[in-house]
Amino acid sequence: MIRSLTAIALAASIATAPAFAASDDFKMEIDLNRTQLSTTEGAKAEYDRIRQDVHTRCAVEHENFGVAKNFVVNQCESKMMKKIVAYVDDATFTKVHYASN
Repeated sequence: MIRSLTAIALAASIATAPAFAASDDFKMEIDLNRTQLSTTEGAKAEYDRIRQDVHTRCAVEHENFGVAKNFVVNQCESKMMKKIVAYVDDATFTKVHYASN
């Protein structure tokens, strides 16, 4: 029983190791139309567009990850969107972010 648990733990650590080694320190410029943030619909449109750009960039940055690629890209996207929401510092944009998660 202990050996099988050890084997499962080892396999899981090998599969997710790239996620912990992934670098999310890349810089990314975002194009934000602040006039859109005055309405919830506009903020959602901006958020969705930016999130798609972030997803694409994270996928490119981590394209060499094998089995754990989806996990790594999702982690990258989540971290980058948190940074972007903090940078934008708009109540409507933040509300859309938390509603989408």
